[in-house]
Amino acid sequence: MELKDLSGVPCVVLRPMAYELASVNGDTWDDNWLVIAGEVASGGQEWSFLHPSLVVGEAMEIAEWFERVANRVEAATAPSENGGIDPSLTFTEPNLAFSVQSYGDDTAVVRVHFSLEALPPDRRGPAADHIAEHTFWVELEITRTDAVRAATTWRKELTRFPER
Repeated sequence: MELKDLSGVPCVVLRPMAYELASVNGDTWDDNWLVIAGEVASGGQEWSFLHPSLVVGEAMEIAEWFERVANRVEAATAPSENGGIDPSLTFTEPNLAFSVQSYGDDTAVVRVHFSLEALPPDRRGPAADHIAEHTFWVELEITRTDAVRAATTWRKELTRFPER
């Protein structure tokens, strides 16, 4: 799935790459962790990550979230008093999260939040930095058609990874 701002940059690419565990061990939770590859360009910075970040069921929620954005039913989220934002879509591992900043006539400004192993290398720190999850994000203005395309592409990429 590729999300590209209408200006061309920033850009976020996310791809499910593999199950974390190559063989099934009989634990529904452990058997369904997916390694996610990310490539990000924003603010003159480029970075990538590769980390087990989502279970299959959580990964499917991303497609559903983009469909809600396309239909303008996902609520926009404003910054809190301390300047942080509570994403509307979060997961067990806090590496990725999503929120909507605002809607235009045929556009939405979406935020992709990054934490821990998904952060740019200069922002990664010890596990104690876990408190700062979801405080770093990239905003992208996309069309409603882009949101539908993201949902469709993500679903297609996930067909290789059914729940086991």
